[in-house]
Amino acid sequence: MRYAVSSLVLVLCAVGSTWGADPPTLEELAAGIERVRSAPDGERIVVGHISRKLDTSVDALRAQRARTTLAWSDLLIANLLCKGTKVTVDTVAAELKSGMKWEDIARQHNARLDELIIEVRQSQELMEQRAEDRAPPRTQSPASQGAPGGAPTSVVPVPSNSGSGRRY
Repeated sequence: MRYAVSSLVLVLCAVGSTWGADPPTLEELAAGIERVRSAPDGERIVVGHISRKLDTSVDALRAQRARTTLAWSDLLIANLLCKGTKVTVDTVAAELKSGMKWEDIARQHNARLDELIIEVRQSQELMEQRAEDRAPPRTQSPASQGAPGGAPTSVVPVPSNSGSGRRY
C-alpha cells in the first residue's frame, strides 16, 4: 500500500511538472532549426521546408536572406510574423539586429505569439524528422503486381483455331 501511494505521488508530480512547463522560446526553436541546417544535407532540408511553408521560391528566399542577412531560422520566423501583421521582413530584421527578442518583436506588432510559436515548433519538428524529405510509399498497380520486378505486363490475345471461324 505504501509503495502504491508513493508511486502515485511520483506520477502526479511528474505530470504536474509537465503541465507547468513553459513552451520553448522562438530563440530556442530557431536554434533547433539551425542545428538541423548544420547537419549533413540540412541546408537543403531547411530551405526546402521554408520554401514550401511560405509558398515562396527558393531564389526569392535566398535574395531576401542576402538582403536581411538573417539566418534561415530567423527568416522563417520573420516571414511568419509578417504574415499576420502589416510589418515588413526588413523592419523585423532591423529590430532583431538591434537586440530585441522575438517575443518582444511579436508583441510590438500585435502578432499572435502563441500561434507563431506553435507554427515554428511544427516546422522545426518536420525538419528534424525530415518528414517532407521522404519519398511517398511505393504502390503497385494491379497490372504490375504479377510481373517480376514490378514491370507492367501486357496481355496479347492469341487467336484460337477452334470454333466456327466466325469473326464478330
